[in-house]
Amino acid sequence: MNDEKIETTNGAAPVENGQAQDKGRAKRTPPSRTLPSDRLAFPKQLAALRAYTVLYESNGNKPVTNNAAGEVISMAGSTLLVTNPFFCEMKLLKRQTDMDGDEAAFVPTPEALAYHKAYEWDPGTAGEKLKGLFEKTWFSEALVPRLKFREYEDREALTVLAEACGATKEYEERLKVLLDYMAFAGVIVREGGKIRAVSGRMAERASEPTPAGTSPDKREVAPAVASDLEEFVFILDAKLKRRVIVHAPHDLTKKELDRVRRWMDVQFERDDEPAPTQ
Repeated sequence: MNDEKIETTNGAAPVENGQAQDKGRAKRTPPSRTLPSDRLAFPKQLAALRAYTVLYESNGNKPVTNNAAGEVISMAGSTLLVTNPFFCEMKLLKRQTDMDGDEAAFVPTPEALAYHKAYEWDPGTAGEKLKGLFEKTWFSEALVPRLKFREYEDREALTVLAEACGATKEYEERLKVLLDYMAFAGVIVREGGKIRAVSGRMAERASEPTPAGTSPDKREVAPAVASDLEEFVFILDAKLKRRVIVHAPHDLTKKELDRVRRWMDVQFERDDEPAPTQ
């Protein structure tokens, strides 16, 4: 059937296929600031960021294209494209040109690499590595000072952010993703539809340097065992969590084992029993 076109007599645009062609319609005004995309779920955006860091470390610190990063997490490069503006604005990625062509490629910043390394230890706290970057942003400066006086509802916080960047209602979902990033980086706390500032105690704990020999979550890291040694654990008291750990060659001989026994007799000779812990 032929397309139907109906001319109007009141000055309005014609209607084609039942759709009004209003050429005089006001254009959507973009915000004054770069917002994260809402076309990719927040966890997948974080996965995309890690994909760039993983490839960058494995390819000899060469720029990473969207297509290459997408292959790591089974996404099309065109999908990851929506994350580029915000990641670059936040200084998580630096845009460069691929060495093998003119395709856009990206180099992770030290903060993005620190997040990736922390994620390997504890995904739940790794976002705190990005806190320094997010605290200095326009959206943190707009919202966080207000939260120091009282909690805000999600709706109130969105209004503050919208006013700060001139965003209209159409950008609400993207502003919600912005709150996700702020909470993830430890800039704010979101609980039950409420948003509050991070307490001083939480901030101090997040800013504490990680001692040598510990993981980012402050757990002690056991020293690496040489490949030619095997670890043997002897439980002294399971309740008190007392044990002896010995690293020894795989092919320990009987004569060598006798020497170990004599050495342990000397090193661990004690007359008193350990006092139970409280």
